[in-house]
Amino acid sequence: MNWKEFFKPTLKKIILTLVLFILFVPFIYYDTGIRCITYPCPSQAVGSIIGWLLSSYNFDIYSISFTNLILGLILSYLVSSTLIYIYNKQEENS
Repeated sequence: MNWKEFFKPTLKKIILTLVLFILFVPFIYYDTGIRCITYPCPSQAVGSIIGWLLSSYNFDIYSISFTNLILGLILSYLVSSTLIYIYNKQEENS
């Protein structure tokens, strides 16, 4: 397998990239719903889309880290390409 084939987008790679991105890439700073009167107060958290959606108080997003977003997409694609490559190699050998 050459580099062009490794990096060429396929439907499997795109779906796996999106799943990895949604589950693992922390780029959303959101409100946790915790209210404190002492310092430090964990009222802000950084998490992935699924972490924000599954939180019990998921309405307020403070900011989005676009650096984490872009790097997360790139790394998710590299991981998905590697996983698909390993899967295809296993299929060839069996």
